[in-house]
Amino acid sequence: MSTIYVDESQGSDTVGDGSQTSPFLTLGFALFANPANTVTVLIRKGSTDEYQEPTQSALKKARKTADGLEKKRKKAEELTTKEVQKSVEDKEKREKLLEESKRIILEEDQTLPKALRVSDS
Repeated sequence: MSTIYVDESQGSDTVGDGSQTSPFLTLGFALFANPANTVTVLIRKGSTDEYQEPTQSALKKARKTADGLEKKRKKAEELTTKEVQKSVEDKEKREKLLEESKRIILEEDQTLPKALRVSDS
């Protein structure tokens, strides 16, 4: 069983890895980054305080935060997938239109009088 450290005064959610030397800043992000229920989380409020286990209410609140972060991650992933798919569809549509336009041949109607070029004067 591994231990994750959270330091609310000196931790970092961006560069922290949950170790004692590089702790997370928030409990919610620590749970988001390590979704396994087999980890032990220790938290401290100040840099001079000792690490302690979080209260049940703090864990409950942190789990809600972690769930929200997970939803945001999934939504961003879905948007990226949709954008890539739309980009591919747009490219295929443009290529199809280009191929269709290559088949168009412009010809002068022989039943009409011959067209004359008008000079730019």
